[in-house]
Amino acid sequence: MGNYCGPAIRHLQRYAIALASSGLALWGRSLLHPSLGGECPFSLFYLSVLLTAWLAGTGPAILSIGLGTVFAAHFFIPPESSLAIGSLSDQIHLVIYVFVNFVAILLFNRVERQRRLAEKRSAENLLLSHSLRQTDERKDEFLALLAHELRNPLAPIRSGLALLKLKPDSVDVLQRVHGIFHRQTSHLVRITDDLLDISRFCRGKMELQIGLLDLRNAITDAIEMSESLFEEKNHRFQALLPHHPVWIAGDRVRLAQLTANLLGNAAKYTPACGRINLQVEQVGSLITVIVSDNGIGFAPGESERILEPFVQIDPSRTREYGGLGVGLTIVSRLVSMHGGELLAHSRGPGMGSCFTVNLKAATPPVETASGEEPACTNQLEMDNIREKESPPYRVAGQDPVRPHVMIVDDNQDATELLAELFESAGYEASQAYDGMTALQKISQRCPAIVILDIGLPGMDGYEVARRIRRLEFAQQVRLIALTGWGGSTDRESGRQAGFDMHLVKPVSFGELQEHVESLLNGQFAGLSVSSFE
Repeated sequence: MGNYCGPAIRHLQRYAIALASSGLALWGRSLLHPSLGGECPFSLFYLSVLLTAWLAGTGPAILSIGLGTVFAAHFFIPPESSLAIGSLSDQIHLVIYVFVNFVAILLFNRVERQRRLAEKRSAENLLLSHSLRQTDERKDEFLALLAHELRNPLAPIRSGLALLKLKPDSVDVLQRVHGIFHRQTSHLVRITDDLLDISRFCRGKMELQIGLLDLRNAITDAIEMSESLFEEKNHRFQALLPHHPVWIAGDRVRLAQLTANLLGNAAKYTPACGRINLQVEQVGSLITVIVSDNGIGFAPGESERILEPFVQIDPSRTREYGGLGVGLTIVSRLVSMHGGELLAHSRGPGMGSCFTVNLKAATPPVETASGEEPACTNQLEMDNIREKESPPYRVAGQDPVRPHVMIVDDNQDATELLAELFESAGYEASQAYDGMTALQKISQRCPAIVILDIGLPGMDGYEVARRIRRLEFAQQVRLIALTGWGGSTDRESGRQAGFDMHLVKPVSFGELQEHVESLLNGQFAGLSVSSFE
């Protein structure tokens, strides 16, 4: 009841101002009546309308116009004590009085609207300014955090190089430094991948390769990716998966990634010898993936904030837990792209945390005659199987035992190392550090595969690819773009230039070798979705 009384009282107060101002005008005009007589009957009522419009608004001001008209006609316009206005002059005064006051009310309304609009914009500007300050502070914090995270792996790499310089012949030092380089490089790759994913999400460039799949397979992939994290801190991990297939329309790689991020987050923020649980269940058309732990937890009011980019549960300078604070943001975006929902819950600091992913189940596929699930769950896999049945690809004049691979990159160290790796794997490898040199060598001896950087001096990789495609004797050469440029426009430019595959640095040699073999064996004849995903 009280919610309605307040506005009603304020409404009555506004109209009370109209009555009071009109009464004061009547009293003042009565005092002047002996001197003025019937002249200027509306004089003080102008002031009452203006005062009411200023203090109370349009409705009370209109009431004040009506009261002024009645008071003037009854008390001051002949014949007095009557509402009749017989004189043409008085009628003109009345029209002017009403017209002028309505114009004044409209002007007051316009000024009031502008004032409110200015106040609204001022409030919005204050909020925007506050938001910009927060964003700027978070940007500075993130840059400092990124610098710290990059220095961590770079420091042991630099120390390892110094140790190799001191003891170049020590096998023990070589093995230890090799392990250091492998671990720290993997860490740098993870940081870069996370940043690229966040960038793709912000620009709306992230795309999913949707297919019908058993979610348990993606969950198993995620568990395999996270096992080393559990072993490092001696966590006790338990997974409860249904015994029946859990069908979903999704991207297996991205579903595995989001689950691995949740498991990695649980492993990171749970002290040694902790407990981490993963549970997958399906009730009707709803699939639920729950990852819980007994780690450091978070305040209940932080459940939304921790899903924002670059926000960490532990922002202290001790950096006990490390990371960039983007893992949960990536999970949230991937879940949203799959049409699901991510919920975060904790009873408080030190009470553990629980992350729940709700996804929509898909209609199960038609079973094969043996009752087993289909071997292929989407058209892309069927296409790949058909392509695998095609005869092996070889360039005329090439040795089928030692296919010729050319690496073109202006980074001489990277080119030489990659060529040495291919030589060790049984390939014949040649090198070039710019586009013109590459074209000259290709004209002398045509390779089967050209691994080509885009950012080359003088002539970029796109132009080199276009010129190779114009060479009649090099039509069967397979071109792989190996570059740091991985945007959709870069891939489309590569497709138009004639590349068969677009890979984004860094790529492990094992993965690169698999792509080379797939092209040599004709598994990616022409441009396919797989080669430009």
